[in-house]
Amino acid sequence: MIIPFETGCYECTLASLPPQVTYPMCTVRETPRLPEHCIQYAYVIEWEEHFGKAKAVDKDSPEDMKWICDRAIERAKAYGINGVTYNLTMGVVKNIIPAIASTNALISAACVTETLKIISGCNFVLDNYMQYLGQTGVNTNTF
Repeated sequence: MIIPFETGCYECTLASLPPQVTYPMCTVRETPRLPEHCIQYAYVIEWEEHFGKAKAVDKDSPEDMKWICDRAIERAKAYGINGVTYNLTMGVVKNIIPAIASTNALISAACVTETLKIISGCNFVLDNYMQYLGQTGVNTNTF
Protein backbone atom coordinates (compact mmCIF):
# COMPACT_ATOMS: atom_id res chain seq x y z
CA MET A 1 0.00 0.00 0.00
CA ILE A 2 1.53 3.32 -1.02
CA ILE A 3 0.13 6.25 0.95
CA PRO A 4 1.67 9.61 0.02
CA PHE A 5 3.89 11.11 2.74
CA GLU A 6 3.30 8.08 5.00
CA THR A 7 4.85 5.09 3.26
CA GLY A 8 7.71 4.49 0.85
CA CYS A 9 6.98 4.74 -2.85
CA TYR A 10 7.57 1.97 -5.36
CA GLU A 11 10.90 3.47 -6.42
CA CYS A 12 12.11 3.23 -2.80
CA THR A 13 11.61 -0.54 -2.95
CA LEU A 14 13.32 -1.32 -6.27
CA ALA A 15 16.41 -2.69 -4.53
CA SER A 16 14.29 -5.53 -3.12
CA LEU A 17 13.33 -6.83 -6.59
CA PRO A 18 15.08 -9.95 -7.89
CA PRO A 19 17.80 -9.31 -10.50
CA GLN A 20 16.82 -9.40 -14.18
CA VAL A 21 17.77 -12.50 -16.15
CA THR A 22 20.53 -11.76 -18.65
CA TYR A 23 22.38 -13.96 -21.09
CA PRO A 24 26.16 -13.69 -21.56
CA MET A 25 26.83 -12.51 -25.11
CA CYS A 26 29.81 -14.83 -25.48
CA THR A 27 27.50 -17.81 -24.91
CA VAL A 28 24.75 -16.37 -27.09
CA ARG A 29 27.19 -15.73 -29.95
CA GLU A 30 29.50 -18.75 -29.77
CA THR A 31 28.07 -21.67 -27.77
CA PRO A 32 24.30 -21.50 -27.33
CA ARG A 33 22.93 -24.24 -25.09
CA LEU A 34 19.36 -23.06 -24.43
CA PRO A 35 16.46 -21.99 -26.65
CA GLU A 36 16.70 -18.59 -24.93
CA HIS A 37 20.26 -18.18 -26.24
CA CYS A 38 19.06 -18.72 -29.81
CA ILE A 39 16.22 -16.24 -29.37
CA GLN A 40 18.55 -13.63 -27.86
CA TYR A 41 20.96 -14.14 -30.79
CA ALA A 42 18.19 -13.55 -33.33
CA TYR A 43 16.85 -10.57 -31.38
CA VAL A 44 20.13 -8.77 -30.70
CA ILE A 45 22.60 -9.87 -33.37
CA GLU A 46 20.69 -11.09 -36.43
CA TRP A 47 18.16 -8.24 -36.28
CA GLU A 48 20.97 -5.69 -36.28
CA GLU A 49 22.81 -7.47 -39.12
CA HIS A 50 19.65 -7.72 -41.25
CA PHE A 51 17.98 -4.37 -40.56
CA GLY A 52 20.78 -2.24 -39.12
CA LYS A 53 19.69 1.06 -37.61
CA ALA A 54 16.97 1.42 -40.26
CA LYS A 55 14.36 -0.47 -38.28
CA ALA A 56 14.00 -0.96 -34.55
CA VAL A 57 12.29 -4.08 -33.22
CA ASP A 58 8.62 -3.47 -32.52
CA LYS A 59 8.00 -5.86 -29.64
CA ASP A 60 4.24 -5.60 -30.18
CA SER A 61 4.43 -6.48 -33.88
CA PRO A 62 3.52 -10.09 -34.71
CA GLU A 63 5.58 -9.82 -37.91
CA ASP A 64 8.72 -8.73 -36.03
CA MET A 65 8.25 -11.43 -33.39
CA LYS A 66 7.69 -14.08 -36.07
CA TRP A 67 10.85 -12.99 -37.88
CA ILE A 68 12.87 -13.31 -34.66
CA CYS A 69 11.22 -16.65 -33.84
CA ASP A 70 11.96 -18.06 -37.30
CA ARG A 71 15.64 -17.01 -37.11
CA ALA A 72 15.88 -18.46 -33.60
CA ILE A 73 14.41 -21.78 -34.77
CA GLU A 74 16.99 -21.93 -37.59
CA ARG A 75 19.83 -21.28 -35.14
CA ALA A 76 18.46 -23.80 -32.66
CA LYS A 77 18.32 -26.48 -35.36
CA ALA A 78 21.92 -25.76 -36.31
CA TYR A 79 22.99 -26.40 -32.71
CA GLY A 80 20.60 -29.29 -32.02
CA ILE A 81 18.54 -27.30 -29.51
CA ASN A 82 14.81 -27.92 -29.09
CA GLY A 83 12.16 -25.73 -27.51
CA VAL A 84 12.10 -22.45 -29.43
CA THR A 85 8.46 -21.40 -29.67
CA TYR A 86 6.65 -18.18 -30.51
CA ASN A 87 5.50 -17.81 -26.89
CA LEU A 88 9.03 -18.31 -25.56
CA THR A 89 10.29 -15.79 -28.11
CA MET A 90 7.76 -13.25 -26.85
CA GLY A 91 8.82 -13.99 -23.28
CA VAL A 92 12.54 -13.50 -23.96
CA VAL A 93 12.19 -10.42 -26.17
CA LYS A 94 9.66 -8.69 -23.91
CA ASN A 95 11.25 -10.05 -20.72
CA ILE A 96 7.90 -11.48 -19.67
CA ILE A 97 7.65 -13.52 -16.51
CA PRO A 98 4.82 -16.00 -17.02
CA ALA A 99 1.86 -15.14 -14.82
CA ILE A 100 -0.41 -17.82 -13.52
CA ALA A 101 -4.00 -17.53 -12.37
CA SER A 102 -3.07 -17.99 -8.71
CA THR A 103 -0.68 -15.03 -8.88
CA ASN A 104 -3.41 -12.76 -10.20
CA ALA A 105 -5.86 -14.06 -7.61
CA LEU A 106 -3.42 -13.48 -4.74
CA ILE A 107 -2.57 -9.93 -5.78
CA SER A 108 -6.23 -9.10 -6.46
CA ALA A 109 -7.23 -10.39 -3.03
CA ALA A 110 -4.56 -8.27 -1.34
CA CYS A 111 -5.62 -5.15 -3.28
CA VAL A 112 -9.32 -5.64 -2.53
CA THR A 113 -8.62 -6.26 1.16
CA GLU A 114 -6.56 -3.07 1.45
CA THR A 115 -9.18 -1.06 -0.45
CA LEU A 116 -11.93 -2.27 1.87
CA LYS A 117 -9.83 -1.40 4.93
CA ILE A 118 -9.19 2.12 3.61
CA ILE A 119 -12.82 2.78 2.64
CA SER A 120 -14.42 1.33 5.75
CA GLY A 121 -11.71 2.03 8.33
CA CYS A 122 -12.41 -1.45 9.73
CA ASN A 123 -8.75 -2.23 10.37
CA PHE A 124 -5.22 -0.93 10.01
CA VAL A 125 -3.91 -0.74 6.46
CA LEU A 126 -0.92 -2.80 5.42
CA ASP A 127 2.05 -0.92 6.87
CA ASN A 128 4.74 -2.90 5.13
CA TYR A 129 5.65 -3.89 1.60
CA MET A 130 4.37 -7.25 0.34
CA GLN A 131 6.00 -8.67 -2.73
CA TYR A 132 4.83 -11.93 -4.30
CA LEU A 133 7.65 -13.63 -6.20
CA GLY A 134 5.88 -16.71 -7.56
CA GLN A 135 7.90 -19.82 -6.81
CA THR A 136 10.29 -17.90 -4.55
CA GLY A 137 7.51 -16.96 -2.11
CA VAL A 138 6.12 -13.88 -0.45
CA ASN A 139 8.44 -11.19 0.86
CA THR A 140 7.39 -8.49 3.28
CA ASN A 141 9.52 -5.53 4.27
CA THR A 142 8.81 -2.31 6.08
CA PHE A 143 10.21 0.80 4.41
